[in-house]
Amino acid sequence: MPLVKYYCLLKRSVLSIALCTLAWNVACAQKQYDQPHLKKITQFNNIDSARRYSDSLLTLARQQNNKVFEAQVLYLTSFKYYQVGEEVTALEYARRAVANSSPESDSSTYAKSRMMIAYMLSRSGKNEAALKEAFDVLKLTDKHGWRKLRIECRICIADLYRPLRDRNSALPIALQAVNEAQAIKDTSLYIAAASMLSNVYSNPVKHGTIPPKDVAKAVFYLEQVLSGPYLQKLSAFKKVNYMGNLGRLYEMQGRYDKAEDVLNISLAVALKNNYPSLAKHNLNELMTLSIDHKNYSKAVAYGQRALAIQLGVNSNSTLQRNIYNKLSVAYEGLKDYKQAFNFAVRENQLNDTILTAEQTRAAAELDKKYLNDKQLLQAANRNSLLQQQRNFTIIIAIFILIAIIAIYRWFVYKKKKEAAALALEHKQLAKMDAMKSKFFANISHELKTPLTLIIGPTQQLLNHSTATGPEKDNLQTIARNSKKLLNMVNELLDLGKIESGTLAVKQQPVQLASFIKLIYQGFASAAEYKDIAYTLICKIDEQLYVSLDRDKFERVANNFISNAIKFTPATQSVNIIAGIDDDMICFSVQDNGPGIHPQDLSQIFDRYYQGNQNHINAEGGTGIGLSIAKEFTELMGGRVEVENTYGEGATFKAYIPLVPVTVQNSLVTLQDDDNVQIQPANATAGNKLILLVEDHYEMVKYIASILSPYYRIKTANNGVKALEVLQSADVLPDLIISDVMMPEMDGFALLGKLKEQSAYCHIPVIMLTALADSRNKLHALSIGVDDYLTKPFVSAELLARANNLLKNASGRFYDDDNETEGQITVETVVKQKAVQPSPADLAWLNDLEKTIRRYIGKTTINLLLVSDEMAISERQLFRRIKGITGLTPNKYIRIIRLQVAREAIESGRYRTIAEISYMAGFETPTYFSKLFKEHYGRDVNELL
Repeated sequence: MPLVKYYCLLKRSVLSIALCTLAWNVACAQKQYDQPHLKKITQFNNIDSARRYSDSLLTLARQQNNKVFEAQVLYLTSFKYYQVGEEVTALEYARRAVANSSPESDSSTYAKSRMMIAYMLSRSGKNEAALKEAFDVLKLTDKHGWRKLRIECRICIADLYRPLRDRNSALPIALQAVNEAQAIKDTSLYIAAASMLSNVYSNPVKHGTIPPKDVAKAVFYLEQVLSGPYLQKLSAFKKVNYMGNLGRLYEMQGRYDKAEDVLNISLAVALKNNYPSLAKHNLNELMTLSIDHKNYSKAVAYGQRALAIQLGVNSNSTLQRNIYNKLSVAYEGLKDYKQAFNFAVRENQLNDTILTAEQTRAAAELDKKYLNDKQLLQAANRNSLLQQQRNFTIIIAIFILIAIIAIYRWFVYKKKKEAAALALEHKQLAKMDAMKSKFFANISHELKTPLTLIIGPTQQLLNHSTATGPEKDNLQTIARNSKKLLNMVNELLDLGKIESGTLAVKQQPVQLASFIKLIYQGFASAAEYKDIAYTLICKIDEQLYVSLDRDKFERVANNFISNAIKFTPATQSVNIIAGIDDDMICFSVQDNGPGIHPQDLSQIFDRYYQGNQNHINAEGGTGIGLSIAKEFTELMGGRVEVENTYGEGATFKAYIPLVPVTVQNSLVTLQDDDNVQIQPANATAGNKLILLVEDHYEMVKYIASILSPYYRIKTANNGVKALEVLQSADVLPDLIISDVMMPEMDGFALLGKLKEQSAYCHIPVIMLTALADSRNKLHALSIGVDDYLTKPFVSAELLARANNLLKNASGRFYDDDNETEGQITVETVVKQKAVQPSPADLAWLNDLEKTIRRYIGKTTINLLLVSDEMAISERQLFRRIKGITGLTPNKYIRIIRLQVAREAIESGRYRTIAEISYMAGFETPTYFSKLFKEHYGRDVNELL
């Protein structure tokens, strides 16, 4: 009992393992039909065994819900039933396979199952339905581009045309199948297509006999398939099928012995492998062969054996019809007419079923429909191709557009990056320029302050000292070299202006011949000291006046002459030649010195360049003289040339455009009046208090020495200290003199603070500055400075400015009852203490100044015009101007005219005294020069 129990358990375990292995195989199954577990279905000799195995596979497929694998099993089972001749059952399995598959999930199983349905329908005589099914599959293969399945479908359709004996329709399709199989180099498909083409060539036609050449072609293709490498690719079923067809073809060619041998071999293999349909086919061909040999008894025997195979519905209708035909002929040969007639009747009945006119028409319509559908499909494919091409073009266009946008964005980004880099570079350059300007401003302040302390006291000693002889010579040497040093400082400052492009040309009328002689005389003593023959040849008319930047021309001439004297040895000569050449002023300096070395000639006008020759370096120098001379000449619109003979001397020439002018002699002066002494007009000047704001101790002492004989002085060393002094003072100063560049708070900031506070805004301010450019002067004027002096200055100029401002300010405290302005006379003026102007007064005064400036170019401006513009009576206008400024309206207008004239001079836009005087509204240049000298303490020619 236990042994039986163990045996049962062992059996169950083995069965479980087998089922698990089979399930794993199913799970890993692919669509190919050469998998061992699928191929095994067709390898069973017994149909029942094959069915049981397929049922087990179907059960596992359903358990796993694997529709694809289930359809594959159903198709191969259908094929197995077809092999054994059970065509009805094969049709049923094929339809089940189609139901469980789809073109999307398994195109191969789906298409082959439908082709199996077409085959089985045809064998049952339903040719119309069979062709319809096959053509539907062909359209599907065309639509999806299934090339191999399309070849198989063409083979199927060609085979379906054979029972209809429609060779004309079958042959093109079979040829297409062969050509396409060759094109894709598929051996299995080529074998199937070639064998089908052989069948089509040998298939009977409706009328007439088969041409021998077509039979030969059929034999050629089948012999090719059954020989060489193709034979190894054939299954037993196909070998039997092809050998039976080849035997039939040999018979048609009259090669009976060979036909009989091939057919007997094919029959034996078919019976052995249980291929009833093929065995029946071989028996039919042996009947034909026996009849041809008039062996009717043997033919009847073959026929009876054939009828015993595939009885009923599974029988092939066409084959059955052929057997009936052969039996009728055989019985007729045996003189058994009754049996012959019976089989003839059966043949006709079956033939009518197969070859009805309706079926023939339907087949033709199906073929035509297929051709139409094919054309539509081809048109659809063309449209699809055009759509794809259009879509592809659109995609390419989109990509190109994206690429263009990307390139454009990259280009824009690059440009922005370059612009940002350029902006940063400009910003850095601007910063460097600002730093350079600040450096020049600082160096200007640091150098001009000590120069003021040298030139000012020296000038005072020369003006007031009674020194004679050597002492006076020493003072003059100090003054002369101080001015030389000042010129060098100005050259450094001019370099900064040239680089920044702010250096302007200030032209003025100049008596050219006299001016050149004056420049020549300035170096006569130096030439005499070095024992140099120093000559001037001036070919210019003494009465010629030209418009010329006097200062820049003088600097150019001085550089040429000083270099010539410096490098010319004793006993040699320096010759100056001045003349007019082609509307150009030509000024040349010729020397007999060593000349310029050829290696240095191309660089002598480069800034800071000094020659490499020892005798030149020994002379020293800054290397900027000739550079400035060249740039000044070009700034005036001219050019510089050099002629050089190394070892013999050099000649420097400056050509400047000639601009003749006609002027009055009274408007042009070549002499500076530095000895003007202006004393305070007010007898009580000693009571005036001046606040001096200066951080340089020696400058404080110098300015105090100038002003202390006439005024009280209080000092502060920067703007912050000055505000502290003002806040703590019991009595406010009458005048403030302030330097510009100071620590903690500079002069501009101090001036702004003063003008913002009503307690201090009325105090007049003079600014001392080393910043000689017009931009800084105009900045000071815009803030509200009353006057400014550029370092270095002389004592007379400072006294004149201070005296004028204090006189104007004193009028704010007391009205003058004897003043008459035009036609207005003040009848009663009461002396009163001054009242500090309020912000409202200052705002009104600002409007008044704007009104006067609007009419400043008119010489006829008077109190009536101004009162109308300001909407105030002449009396009230007089009182208000007098009370706020201390000036009568006429004097106030005159002060504004002078201020406008000075702004015009500082701007550099005007070149002559006449232009400035008429622009400011003065009647004559002479009157303007006189008033300017009285107000500012300097001749207007010095500023132009």
